[in-house]
Parts: sequence; C-alpha cells; structure tokens
Amino acid sequence: MEAIKQILLDEIATLNREGQRDNLPRFSFSFLKTHPGLWAIMYLCYALCVALIFSTDMLGWPAFWFATAFVLVMSFLMLMDINPKYRFEDIDTLDLRVCYNGEWYYVQPVSQQALDKIVENPGTPDRVRSGIDRLMKQKGEVDFYDVYYLTWGNKQASSI
Repeated sequence: MEAIKQILLDEIATLNREGQRDNLPRFSFSFLKTHPGLWAIMYLCYALCVALIFSTDMLGWPAFWFATAFVLVMSFLMLMDINPKYRFEDIDTLDLRVCYNGEWYYVQPVSQQALDKIVENPGTPDRVRSGIDRLMKQKGEVDFYDVYYLTWGNKQASSI
C-alpha cells in the first residue's frame, strides 16, 4: 500500500510541477477573458457611484478617492490567478480546501505510466489490479479517487 501511495505522490508532484501549481499568485488576464461582463458591470457601477458622489452635497472628494481606490484594488485582485497545489491528503476529504481546490481527484486522471507501475508492483493487491482493469474498460481512464478507493476505501467499507 505504501508503494501505491508513493506512486500517487510522485504523480501528484508531476502534475503540480507541469501545471505550475504552487499556490503563488500570478498576474493573468484569464478572469477578464472569461468574465468580461462582470468587469464591465463593475466599472458601470463605479461610474454610477461617481455620479452619485458628485450629485449630492453630503459626499465629495474623499468618497470619490475611496471609491476609486476600491475599484482599482478590486481590478488588480481580479487579475491575480492562483493555481492551488494538489495534495494526496485532500483525496476524499471534504473541508474548506474543496472550496479552494475543487474535488480535483474525481476529474484528474492518473497517467498510464503510473497505472502501469501500480499494476506491475508485486505488492499491489489483486482487487486493485482487477479494479483498475475494470475501470479502464468501463470509463477509459482511472482518476485519483478510483485508485484511492480501490486501495484504501474497500478496507474501510469492509471494516464497517
């Protein structure tokens, strides 16, 4: 079982390296490209706020500068993109990280090389080998949760 875990850890490390998944913020125009309407609405609301600020006696230049700074900070933050790291510990864990990472382990397939290493490993149980073969025939791919469930999930289900 430790050999399977190590194969999955190596595969996750490869995915993190190739996808530049390092939890660091990067400047990117992806949000602007995918949600141009939200960007336009934000600036439309800013224009309406400026019109309101200067049409009343109660508000003035301080409110204008605050609104301008707020819109500029929000614009900058929307141009930041963060690729969260995949972690083995997140597989089959429902907590706040799911909001940040999503349930990546359901949709991210394990590479064929990693599957071959798991199947060829002499310590791999027969139920895991047969499960991988069955899933490859049914789905055409095996994701991280499939391997996790075949390896550790069946043990938990049979002990209940």
